[in-house]
Amino acid sequence: MGIRGLTTFIQNRAHLYLENYELHDTNIVIDGNSIACQLYKWHTSSYDCFGGDYDKFGRAIHDFFDLLNQCNITPYVVLDGGYEHRKVNTVIGRMKKKIRSANQLNCVTETSISVFPLLVKQTFRDVLAERKIKHVGCDFEGDTETSNIARTLNCPVLSFDSDYFIFDVLYIPFSTFEMAVKRSKTRNTKTSYKYIACKVYRVEKFLKSFDGLQKTSLPVLAVLLGNDYVKRGVFTMFYQNLKIQKCRGTQSDQQKRIKSLLVWLQNETVESALKKVLSRYKKGRRNIIMYKIKQAIKGYNCFDSKYLKYLGIEPKLADKTDVDIDLETINNSVEEPEESESHSEVEDSGGESSSPEEDVLFVEESPEIDVSSRFLEKFRLCIYPPCFMDILIQNKYYCIPQVENNALEHSHKICFDIISAIHTVLSSNNENLLCIGRKGAEGVGKEKVPICNISLPSYNEIEALSKSESRKYIFNILGIDNSYEDCLKIFPDSWHILLLSLYYYFKKSTTSFEWPMVYGIILSKLILTCVDIKLETFCRSSKVFFKKFGNFVSDIKHNEIVAQDVKGALDTISKSDSILCLKALISYFEMDHKMTTNYKSFDRNLVHSISEFQSCAMHVEYLNVLFDCPFSNFCISKTLSCTFVYNITKNLTKRTNLDEYMKLLLKDSASVLYSLNFIVTAIKNYIQIEAPQQVVKKRRKKKTAKEVYEEAEKIEFDSDGEVEFDPNNQFALLRIC
Repeated sequence: MGIRGLTTFIQNRAHLYLENYELHDTNIVIDGNSIACQLYKWHTSSYDCFGGDYDKFGRAIHDFFDLLNQCNITPYVVLDGGYEHRKVNTVIGRMKKKIRSANQLNCVTETSISVFPLLVKQTFRDVLAERKIKHVGCDFEGDTETSNIARTLNCPVLSFDSDYFIFDVLYIPFSTFEMAVKRSKTRNTKTSYKYIACKVYRVEKFLKSFDGLQKTSLPVLAVLLGNDYVKRGVFTMFYQNLKIQKCRGTQSDQQKRIKSLLVWLQNETVESALKKVLSRYKKGRRNIIMYKIKQAIKGYNCFDSKYLKYLGIEPKLADKTDVDIDLETINNSVEEPEESESHSEVEDSGGESSSPEEDVLFVEESPEIDVSSRFLEKFRLCIYPPCFMDILIQNKYYCIPQVENNALEHSHKICFDIISAIHTVLSSNNENLLCIGRKGAEGVGKEKVPICNISLPSYNEIEALSKSESRKYIFNILGIDNSYEDCLKIFPDSWHILLLSLYYYFKKSTTSFEWPMVYGIILSKLILTCVDIKLETFCRSSKVFFKKFGNFVSDIKHNEIVAQDVKGALDTISKSDSILCLKALISYFEMDHKMTTNYKSFDRNLVHSISEFQSCAMHVEYLNVLFDCPFSNFCISKTLSCTFVYNITKNLTKRTNLDEYMKLLLKDSASVLYSLNFIVTAIKNYIQIEAPQQVVKKRRKKKTAKEVYEEAEKIEFDSDGEVEFDPNNQFALLRIC
């Protein structure tokens, strides 16, 4: 959730509230969504402006869990689910900010603006599944469940969310977590052990600094400061009567409010504090405030978890039971305030008023939905994505903003056929799904997704379908002819979702980078799945590559390569060819230094195409998991490096003959070139779309001295005639002179 300003307040007093900690030989509960974002932001050298480098991010995730493994730390990962109704306006606000950031992001602003790529959280889930790390998906937000599971295991929580300063749990802020293994020895036995240095927060130490402050009062602090469920501005009337404490140094108003609230709560119980807050409002308004407090505070007072079985944890008797604050009784005991209060929107929101558009579009209550046990099981096992819960419960779909050309439709629009089909299967109603996404340049609006007109099975009928029947339904939804199955048969299973996504992208794309970008995506897949494996190392820097392989001498002799299918062709790729392939292509994984100072060189239309393809791949995979995975799961970190795809596509769009150019580019990597040609030929045989004509600007022919002289004579001869005066040309008089 996040409490505004509390992380800064704690960090500014770290010597008081945080203590050094050696993390080793223990369980740890990880706030998955938070850590995924932190790993991408701080430990992935990615170029966000191109759409995200999932190969680098996948490597960072593996490195993180390798560290935990070296120190004998057992991770339990808790992931967020769908959006709760009470959090929708917060979601919309964040969506607007991300759209604005994405619009401002380019090759020049790359270092100052960060936009998380579309598939960051899916990449994190893929690695969890690949490494068989225990993880669970909550139905909605997972902060409370993360704390409950940590208390059950009696172990710390790793996150970067200020809510954990309120929960009664051992908390390690990720900002203090050092991504390195250290060694030490026990004092008594001098036994060597490995550990990760970090800092830990204990709520008892925090309470000790404010004598009299009760642990049960901390949720009240969180609510009054404002979190994702209630704005601080709601309590404007209360703050007008709160004595503001002084802080050392230059502190923001929010930092002063935090200290003032802590001092005030030292002499209050939960009941007396809430009574004084509610007493500032008249009854009508008080009921609304009470409801908001109740919604915001309930997550902090739950101590039981229904997700333990999914992590293989035996439940035990909780030391504490859920706390139910009787707000009705407190509210009824409050006397009416003597002074009149203003009900203006600005005052009640403290300058944080929500727009009327938000109130109209997004805050209607969702009806009660009977969710099947089969759906819940698959959702909690993280087989289904979080958006399935939004579709089922809210009848809404939230389009994650991407870097794109905002003069065009948002990049998810081309997937409305897939989204509509998913909605039809999940939901039994005949209403249009509401899609929330970018509207115009930087706005957010809703759009009705057309109802799917294809005959599809109900959700409960999917379980009885055979794999071939499920594949036919997917083909029908994507508008792909069943003969495309013949194309899939010659490819490894791990390529199938990619091929379906490419086909669908070809049908729906709004831009004109088709074949050059297909070559780029296929090369990206080849390098991430074949070349990297042959090299047995992960290398995305020219400097590192030439340091490691600079002295490599290739055996120039190449045996004749014969293969019956793509799998056979891929098996022929040798280590020497892999090294030479990466030597030729390593620079495409990096941004050209010239781009960092010239934003005009940034091709936003190409990035829009890449974003459209990402959306296609994501939604085709969603369709796959909905129909119980008749195709192998799609692993994005082994498929897509958007920086590479952008750079190679930008190069290929200048070429008149792509195949001839690839022969030149990969002339020293025969097996890689053979595999690429085999794959492209197979795709072209089944995707009947003409490659766009490449418009190449011819260089101006250099004139000879004779031609220059003759042209000068002609100009002199032509100028002997009468000179016309053009009144619209401010320099016309110069010709008369």
